Formats: sequence, C-alpha cells, structure tokens
Amino acid sequence: MLFYIDKYALHICQNFERKKMNKIRTVLGDISSDKIGMTYTHEHIYSRPYTSEMDPTLAITDIDLSIKELINFKNAGGVTLVEGTAIDYGRNPEIMRKASKKSGVNLIATTGYYLHDHNPDNIKGISIAELADVFIKDILFGMDSSNIKAGQIKCAVSPLYIHENEEKCLKAAAYAQRKTNAPIWIHHGGIMGMEILDILEESGADLSKVVLGHVDRNPDTFDYKQIAKRGCYMSVDNLARLYRYPLEENIRILKDLLDMDKLDWIFISADFGRYTYYKAYGGGPGLEYIIKKFIPRFMKECELSEEDIKQIFINNPKAVYGCF
Repeated sequence: MLFYIDKYALHICQNFERKKMNKIRTVLGDISSDKIGMTYTHEHIYSRPYTSEMDPTLAITDIDLSIKELINFKNAGGVTLVEGTAIDYGRNPEIMRKASKKSGVNLIATTGYYLHDHNPDNIKGISIAELADVFIKDILFGMDSSNIKAGQIKCAVSPLYIHENEEKCLKAAAYAQRKTNAPIWIHHGGIMGMEILDILEESGADLSKVVLGHVDRNPDTFDYKQIAKRGCYMSVDNLARLYRYPLEENIRILKDLLDMDKLDWIFISADFGRYTYYKAYGGGPGLEYIIKKFIPRFMKECELSEEDIKQIFINNPKAVYGCF
C-alpha cells in the first residue's frame, strides 16, 4: 500500500512539473509561453566576434539602432526574437535587457559557444561537466555577473568535421539540457548533421528539444531528408542572403520538408548577423522582411493557410522554448 501511495504521489508531482513547463525564459524574466507570438528563432541584435576586426560588418554594436530595428520588427507584427549570440561571439546580457525594455520585444538569450576558433583557451582544459556547469549557471542563475538568464544552449560545428572543442560542447549541452530542460540550438552548415545528432543522442539529449540550424546552407536533398527523420527541429534561416543562393532555393527546401509532413518541426528565420542587413543601420532588407515579404510569397508558393504560418512561427517556437 505504501508503495502504491508513493507511486501515486510521484505521478502527481510529475504531472505538476509538466504543467509548470509552460514558460519562456526571456531577458526580462519568465513569461507564459502563450505570449510568445510571432517569433524569429535565430537573429543577432548585438554581437562583436573577433572576426569583426577583419570584417567590421559583423560587429552589431550600436544598441540604439538595434532597438530601432526591433521596433520595426514589432510594428510589422513581431513579438519574440531568439538572440543567438554565443558567449564567445560578443554576447552582452545587459544590452539585451535594455533592448527588450526599450523595444517591447521579448528576447531569448543564449548560453554556449561558437566554432572552435572563437572559443576561449580554457575549454580544452576543463571537463564536460565543468563546461556544462557554465551553461547551467547561465540558465538557472544568470549570465556573466548578472541575474539575466539564458533561454537556450548553443553549440557550433565546423562544416566538414567536428573539432574536439565542438564535440565537448555538444556533450556538455546534452548534460546541461538534462539538468535544465533547455533547448539546444546547433549552428550547422555542412555535412555533419547526422554525426551531431548521434553525439547528442548518445550523450542523453532529447532530440525533440534540439534545433539543427542552417540546414539551408547545405541544400542537399538527401542529407536534410535523412536528418528530418531523426526527430529534431530543422531551421531554414538564411533567407535573403543572395550571395549564397536565390530565395527560391530556401522555398524548395521548405517544400520538401512540408511534403514530408514536417510542418510541426520547421523553424524559419534570417540570421541577419551583419549590421548591413538592418534598415536602421542604413542597410536591408531588415527584420520586417520575413513578415512583410517572405511569408506572403511562401504562403502562395506552398499553398499554406494562416494556421500553417501560425504553426511555424508561433506554435513550433512555443513547443521548444516554452520549457521552463
């Protein structure tokens, strides 16, 4: 009888915990996932990578202009933006908090590290558990010396191989996910998608809380169709980057995923990681582009309904980020 009561109590606690998992963790605090609204799932409003010394357009550092860009996004119908700047890419929690307050846009911040050549030197010398502790602290207590919490873990993998630092970050991210329930977002732009998912899965990650980003950087039909079978989210997020390929290539990939009944597993964003993409900085096409220009074309070419768009831009992000 006692065993039955204990099992019943555990069942109640588990259900209670599940009911509580309906918050998104923003830089201004946790809010109901019902407030997520129209969401872009990978953008940058403040970043300063070391590579900006060679290419200044990579430094997005005028916060007043970034706030103006966020207001443009909000006026177009945007509500939430996942800010994908990693620790070693120039992340600044205090600036993100200011930008969210001034613009009225929900910002979800990132813990984790970028490609191995950006990583701090000490990553090689610390254990997976110690690295995971960095991510856990950022999510549960606050980033850097602030009380501003991260809402996702980011890892990055080289296009043609997985560096030892990158593998360590993947394993640490899986460990941290188990402790925090946070989603994992992967910078991936090559041929290593299946290997990335293998490492995460073998390390105990829940692939239903993993987003494999930049699948459109290697628009190989066989490759992304194999990845789509693994149960992770797939992010098509290099829109309007005409130096890579025309927009019709992004739409072709999305059509393929829709044909595989992956509507519930798609993320779409633009990854505007240079200030030259922002109207507020004198460039373009700006954060309003997806809402104002891409979505109407996407709906027409793929014969999508308003409910389909809501699924991709609201419900899918809610399912992933409403995990706190």
